[in-house]
Amino acid sequence: MGNDNFSQQNPPPMGFATAPPQQGYPRQGYPHTEFPQPGFPQPGHHQSGYPQPGHSWNPPPPQFGFSGYPPPPQQGYPPQFYGPPPGYGLPQATLPPNPPQQTITVNNSWYSRNQKNKPQSNAVGAAGLIFVSGGMNIAWSIGFRGVLHYKTTEHNFAAWFIGGIIGAVISWFLINNVAKKYVLIFSSFLVMIGGILTTSTKNSGDATLAASYLDGIANGLVFAPFMALAGEVSVSYMRGMVSASIEQMCFGLGIFLQIIYTSTWNSTAYPSYNSFSAENMKGVLSIIYGFLALIIGSLLCIESPVIMLAKNNDEQGAIDALRRLQRPYTLTNETFEQLAEHKKYLAQNKELSMGQSIGQALPTFIRLVFLRGLNAMSISKFVMIGFVYSFASPYGYVSPSVGWFIGFGVCRWMGNFIATFCMESCGRKKPTLLGLIVCSVMSFVVAGQFNIFTYNTGNNIMLLVFELFAGIAFTATSPYLSEAFPLEVKQHFISFTFIGEMLVFLVLTLIRWSSSGGANYFYVMGGLYLFGFFFGLVCLPETRRTTLREAQDKFSKFISMGF
Repeated sequence: MGNDNFSQQNPPPMGFATAPPQQGYPRQGYPHTEFPQPGFPQPGHHQSGYPQPGHSWNPPPPQFGFSGYPPPPQQGYPPQFYGPPPGYGLPQATLPPNPPQQTITVNNSWYSRNQKNKPQSNAVGAAGLIFVSGGMNIAWSIGFRGVLHYKTTEHNFAAWFIGGIIGAVISWFLINNVAKKYVLIFSSFLVMIGGILTTSTKNSGDATLAASYLDGIANGLVFAPFMALAGEVSVSYMRGMVSASIEQMCFGLGIFLQIIYTSTWNSTAYPSYNSFSAENMKGVLSIIYGFLALIIGSLLCIESPVIMLAKNNDEQGAIDALRRLQRPYTLTNETFEQLAEHKKYLAQNKELSMGQSIGQALPTFIRLVFLRGLNAMSISKFVMIGFVYSFASPYGYVSPSVGWFIGFGVCRWMGNFIATFCMESCGRKKPTLLGLIVCSVMSFVVAGQFNIFTYNTGNNIMLLVFELFAGIAFTATSPYLSEAFPLEVKQHFISFTFIGEMLVFLVLTLIRWSSSGGANYFYVMGGLYLFGFFFGLVCLPETRRTTLREAQDKFSKFISMGF
């Protein structure tokens, strides 16, 4: 009867069934993770604790060594999970501190590479605006300027170069002690203040002198830190273009702009004493460059991950900087490969003592300061006056047309432009040697025909070709500066190289011009360029698409014949 009455009861309601006694369960307090779905009778076995109609109630024998547990279900509803997570209570595997999130495959086209690495050029691009202002002041100092209605001395034209030397010396005391962003912001203010002085005054030699000093100091302050930063934030296949585009191409662009607007300004009408002059226009442009540099530098400047690792061992900060230096801003395998390469670069430089670093940097410094000195000779006061002098005739002075000056500026900047965008395909060494040998030939030709007035037009064309190949020849000095020196003394020797170049500019500005001296100048320059060709052929390494470690190793050898 009891069984009949029991069999006529309604089936148990849906929901959780009472857990069976935990006999033999190794860990008390947790039900078995494979308990069958409650409320659904499973085919092939009896529902736990209830007899089936028409059958006697004989509980099945225990399964799996656990008393009172039915076998796992074979079909029907999948079992639900009500127990602890698998592996509960067991020691967890240790994950790497920064596992790569994803691997991104990028098209190998130039456009794709440029878009992916655009934050690297943005990180140092604000310094390029300051260099554009510096290029304008270089062109102004060597003679590309409007009519001046105030008394000038050689000091006015040498002031920018003196200011550059002062700024480079001050930068020695800021190396790795002040963030590069703050150096850039301060330099941007100096450029703007100099522009305001030039714009707001009329024919004031003192204001122009002060503005030249301020702009020169700003360029000297920024040069070494940001040339080093350009090499440290760029990937190996973009370092040449990034460093050349912010330095040589921006200086060349400033020279080009100064030549263009002063030559067209003077050709339209003779400026009166009270009119808005080309000098005032130079001040307005300097204000614009300084303001843009301030905004871009404040928003986009990224500190060097190498310095983060070297100074504070800030690995998380370095990873975050590397993440923000490539698009999209996510952690990838390439991010950690770059981090590992930076660590190897640091380890290699930590093995060098200060004396060893200086000893390794000196041969590199000799090579680069020689090339930068030749660069200063190619855009000096003597070249500018020689270009104008070539329009003279035995019957009187003939003023060159605006088109010749525009051609001069275009050729100089176009050489920088071509070499910059060929930097990662043709390399550094081949364009440098090509430019040196062509400039040497052009210098000898100009010197030989300097006082032969019937060949004047030919001389002008030779000087245009000379400027084009001079731009090609010296663009590679920018990536060389960013990668050549040991880390411990890198920024110091970049500053020394800049100071050497400024001294050449300064001496050439102070030397008086004469026709015989002009011819001798081109003879000397032709000889130096020819020597530079053979010197570069034997001593300059090719560092295209090499890591900073590999480039430093190549420069550690004075003789380097490879291409």
